[in-house]
Amino acid sequence: MDRTIQKSGFIRKELLLLQPFAKEPWREFTLTEVKQLTKTKSHHFAFDALKKFTAMQILEEKKKGNLNLYRVTIESETSIGFLALVEAHAKQERQDIPLKNITKITEKLKNSFYALLIAGSYAEKKQKPASDLDIAIIIPDSEIKKPYEIALKEGELMIPEAHGFVFMQEEFLKMLLNKEFNYGKELARKHIIYTGAEPYYRMLFEAIRHGFKG
Repeated sequence: MDRTIQKSGFIRKELLLLQPFAKEPWREFTLTEVKQLTKTKSHHFAFDALKKFTAMQILEEKKKGNLNLYRVTIESETSIGFLALVEAHAKQERQDIPLKNITKITEKLKNSFYALLIAGSYAEKKQKPASDLDIAIIIPDSEIKKPYEIALKEGELMIPEAHGFVFMQEEFLKMLLNKEFNYGKELARKHIIYTGAEPYYRMLFEAIRHGFKG
């Protein structure tokens, strides 16, 4: 993916314009909203960058009156890769998250085909010194929960304590598509992806295709 970005001529400042789409890929955004959310001052720069993303089928553009609306192209593998990269940059900037603690948990896991999300107060930058670290692991339907639950137990011996849940992909999708508000929907709205951004976005895009709107 880094080579793809280099060949396309994208720079980090342009990639930051994808942050709103990575956070809420079910939403449509106007150019003005993207500028406000990313604190981008230059209209020309933002407009050209969104056009480049549209040309690469990372975003889709449509007209509504006098407005241009942009949304993620949920049928595109390229969009998944770029959103995963945006999430990776966002994680690197969060020096306040005890990532070493999470690494100790993931070292216990043999399979790498899962998504691990940081939730709760850390995801919202509202943690306090006594806050626990909330984790959610989403695993393929072919896997067994027990090894992941055992790995999570390691987190209870750390400082800060780490607690969490393990969900099968099917369980997670059902939560997203349920009409009632639930933990799955809260996760989709407020999280940081520690690992597994690409499988996470594939699951989320599947939910969007079936009507999930946040």
